[in-house]
Amino acid sequence: MIRAAGLVAAAVVLAAMPPAAESGWMASARRIHARFTGQAGTIAHFGDSITVSQAYWAPLQGQVRNADLEAQAALRLLRRRTLPECWSQWRGAEYGSEGGRTVGWARERVAGWLRRLNPEMAVILFGTNDLPNLSPEQYGEDLRAVAQCCMDNGTVPLVTTVPPRHGFADKAAQFARQAARVAAALNVPLIPLHEAMTARRPRDWDGALPAFAAFRDYEVPTLISRDGVHPSNPAAHVADFSAEGLSRSGCTLRSYLTLLACAEVARTIDPAAVQPGDGPPERPWHPRPPAPPEAGARPAFSVDVSTVESLRRALRDAKPGLQIRIQPGLYRLDRPIEIRADGVTLRGAGTRGQVVLDGGGTLGELIQITACTGVAIESLTVQNVKWNGIKLNSETGVHRVAIRNCILHNIWQRAVKGVKVPGGLRERNAPSDCVVEYCLFYNDRPKRFEDDETDTAATFNGNYVGGIDVMFPRRWVIRGCVFTGIRGRTGEGRGAVFLWHEARDCRVERCVVVDCDSGICLGNSFRPPDVKEHAIGCVVENCFVTRAPENGILAAWTRDCVVRHSTVHDPESRLRRLVRAVHDNPGLLVVNCLLSGPPPSNETGPQAVFRTCAIGDFGALFASVAEGNLHLARPDPRIAGRAERIPEVGRDFDGAPRGIRPDIGADEIPE
Repeated sequence: MIRAAGLVAAAVVLAAMPPAAESGWMASARRIHARFTGQAGTIAHFGDSITVSQAYWAPLQGQVRNADLEAQAALRLLRRRTLPECWSQWRGAEYGSEGGRTVGWARERVAGWLRRLNPEMAVILFGTNDLPNLSPEQYGEDLRAVAQCCMDNGTVPLVTTVPPRHGFADKAAQFARQAARVAAALNVPLIPLHEAMTARRPRDWDGALPAFAAFRDYEVPTLISRDGVHPSNPAAHVADFSAEGLSRSGCTLRSYLTLLACAEVARTIDPAAVQPGDGPPERPWHPRPPAPPEAGARPAFSVDVSTVESLRRALRDAKPGLQIRIQPGLYRLDRPIEIRADGVTLRGAGTRGQVVLDGGGTLGELIQITACTGVAIESLTVQNVKWNGIKLNSETGVHRVAIRNCILHNIWQRAVKGVKVPGGLRERNAPSDCVVEYCLFYNDRPKRFEDDETDTAATFNGNYVGGIDVMFPRRWVIRGCVFTGIRGRTGEGRGAVFLWHEARDCRVERCVVVDCDSGICLGNSFRPPDVKEHAIGCVVENCFVTRAPENGILAAWTRDCVVRHSTVHDPESRLRRLVRAVHDNPGLLVVNCLLSGPPPSNETGPQAVFRTCAIGDFGALFASVAEGNLHLARPDPRIAGRAERIPEVGRDFDGAPRGIRPDIGADEIPE
């Protein structure tokens, strides 16, 4: 985990996925690395006894348990790239680490270490032994000199903040702030060990407290050992990246943070080292959330949690407006968690791949939202759930939910589900004004019978699986989401987006669907007696859909809906349904769409209007059909400037402005 100076939140980037706006240190790291003359994959660790210990870093060579998505990707990358001797053999005074040493000792000797080792990266942690005698200002000056010497050598320094220490809590915090200032001044990565420890265990990080008197030495179940100085190392949590492991083993927490940081630097200085499969299926061209605002004051009601028990307790006791910040780690849940208070925010404290809520493949539902409004779920992963990942108990009155920048992975019925609202409650309780944006929905493989005992050959034949499925939604916005690999057992899965049962005034915009059985569905053929229309006044615009054979974009039992400026590619579609209108769809307009494949399937008749669409095989024009990137690689006279101008669609898939003569499809090539 690398921290931008002045911020506690992590800024680790998923493998194969550059950030929306790169961290300030990244360009600096590339400039430093341009002077590097040594061997790629060399990582030095400069420090005192906290660093020379084999309890730090070396265990990552072996089995690592409970790794989150980002840690898995980082391990794959660094195990391929890092020299074997850099995991455990580069230890001792001649390699820059020895017990009892200070930052002044490092300042005197770092030039010699660099001549001897010439490492590509150097992780630096000194300060624990300086706390009794050195001023924070002198500590910062010496630390800066060590980091600068690395930079002059062409070595990227990763500055680590000193852990808290018994009897020196305030001064350790001052040292940590000095380290942050050094990293900011030199524009180099910062590993916020001090901040991570105090965030996870704000009141009981110190193993020297009387509460831990029953434990010996490094076995104390908190982050600092019984001596109050060294990070703990309980045998039960060696290389255990679960939420509990990262809150009970200081050595494991430091190894985890350093792993993510080194992987991020490796991706920055050597992008070619990243391989497919080093992380979730994310691409540089996918829609990106806006940059977060500068960190300000913490909300009046906020709590940090780092174990399953503390998460459950925070939700159980939540008052309206509470912000719950979940520290990075894998959280294995054996029963659902439920949000019942208005205005609660459930937010990952790291990036979305670092905070993982895992249902183990046996949990039926993971997050339930009941009888509340204004809830936000942000920057986390929900994975391995048998039925519903995030479920809105809509019949109880759930409104203004925001699901932002999340990953929903291997959910075997619906990743986001809004259930049916009984007739007498619909006007009041139909879920309204919700947003799902910049989320990644993906499954690793098609559904199997064993994933869900209710989906049998006698029910849905293993095809009851989809992405977002909401009944009776009002004014929902689904924006910038990516759906990939959501498939049923026999290729007849439900929609990546499925809005039905009187969906009103909803928008699906700037979304990407790749290799899902069915794409964006406004309604379906089944219509119960108490539902006249499935979708009214809904809009689909600026979307990419690739290889969704059941339906690319579907309208069934709709009224006054619009599909505009979207691009669908599937020239070999087995059912020839790039865009399909079926049953009654009065007022349906499909306009300015680029359909690369068969013509639309209009089973509705003259009620549905198809206008100014380009139809044919346009595969050669797209940036990458294989990954679903339907950006136009070059202009084409059949597309360029041929669309009707629609004032309401002033921007394209990427947010670029459309000109007076816009292009057909989701992507606009600048004039």
